[in-house]
Amino acid sequence: MRVVFIVFFVVMFGVATSVFATENVFDHPIPENTFPLELKKLSDRFERFQSIRTRFVQTKKISVLIHRLVTKGLFVSAPEYGVYWKIESPFDTEILITSSGYYQRKDGNWISETPASAKAQIQAYLKAFLLVFSGKFEELREYFTLSFLKRENDWNVGLSPKGQLKNLILNMQLTGSFPAQLRFFLIQEVNGDFTKIEFHDARYSSQPLSESEQKLFQ
Repeated sequence: MRVVFIVFFVVMFGVATSVFATENVFDHPIPENTFPLELKKLSDRFERFQSIRTRFVQTKKISVLIHRLVTKGLFVSAPEYGVYWKIESPFDTEILITSSGYYQRKDGNWISETPASAKAQIQAYLKAFLLVFSGKFEELREYFTLSFLKRENDWNVGLSPKGQLKNLILNMQLTGSFPAQLRFFLIQEVNGDFTKIEFHDARYSSQPLSESEQKLFQ
């Protein structure tokens, strides 16, 4: 499971953007029997998308490394298929995250795979990760306690893990702007490691993946 965190999972201390510099999203938990209208609209908007394509810059602190690891590349999310990462710098590799597991590919060859069936904890983590990018915030309540903060045109969703995920994750944050623009995805691990992923030049589409893009998930 460690390899999953080293390669792509996300976190940062504090708050994502300056607009929330004086407030912490986790000070605004959502009661279990309610769901904010603004968050419902945001969720509905995300669920209209068949795909998200964006460039990313990921910065990660890993306890076993002296320097922070910075990677850049292409990110594609499609609810029907999963999440695809194409890391282009400083090394070249592909990562697939689907409901069946986590996979890493280099030069067209599979070099690592972690089936979701290998461990209940892994299965829960992968499912939660895919739900984040599908915008299904209500379904995330199975795995997290939700917090929500809105300031002007910006939003911040906080995710505090439940159950087994509490052994891995301290918290997660998703930050963006309305109507449904994603800017940062953040996760803080219980061991102190953290990562921040910034999304740039995002393109959202209500159309399914092209045939060539579908092959990325095979």
